[in-house]
Amino acid sequence: MNILAVDTSTTNLSLALKTDTSFEERFITSPSFSPSENLLGEIKDLLKRENLTLKDLDLLICTKGPGSFTGLRITMSLLKGIALAGDIPLVSVPTLDVVEDSVSSVWQGPVASVIDAKKKKYYFRFSVLGNVIIKDKDEETEKIVEELDGRNCMILLTGPDARSFYEKALKISPSSGLILDEYAPRALGRSLIKLGQLKYEKYGPDDIGEGPVYIRRSDAEEMLLKKTKESENEN
Repeated sequence: MNILAVDTSTTNLSLALKTDTSFEERFITSPSFSPSENLLGEIKDLLKRENLTLKDLDLLICTKGPGSFTGLRITMSLLKGIALAGDIPLVSVPTLDVVEDSVSSVWQGPVASVIDAKKKKYYFRFSVLGNVIIKDKDEETEKIVEELDGRNCMILLTGPDARSFYEKALKISPSSGLILDEYAPRALGRSLIKLGQLKYEKYGPDDIGEGPVYIRRSDAEEMLLKKTKESENEN
């Protein structure tokens, strides 16, 4: 089975290809990488190294959010096009599920996963032994630290933007019990393929109409909501 997995939910790219006999992964953190300009080329180059084409793929997997509006939308749209053209099943997995799973082999305790959501906020989740205690949220650093404080346990802080969050958290609460994942951001290809396969085997492919999960409204949606309220107030 030839499986392609892609994550562009942040400024990093995790790209992985698994076949019956091989596994190859690329992890790009360059700020110059653009999903709209570079992603398809990276995919084709990875396939070429295994003497495969898009038509040889048996399963497509991507993250569904939270994360970058642009990155999620572009990747899901591209993979949907490939899926429709080649009649290939597509599965999407929550980003923080993948982030959390990526440390499961090295840490068995509580995990806090964070992604920079901009506007002084982070997408955040807190889990213990795979059980989600605090569901995916979009919150300010101070509120997240407040929620984690007083839990009387060491908490591994991981995710693409763990380091920036950690530095801010230490200034707010030096004794918060957070342990920084020194290897974050991590490549997510292996975990994405693992969780995507499990989801596909249990539930089958995503509905073609399924889209990214943003948690936060986009700037365009916020602007539309603001104009709608202003119009209602005028009337």
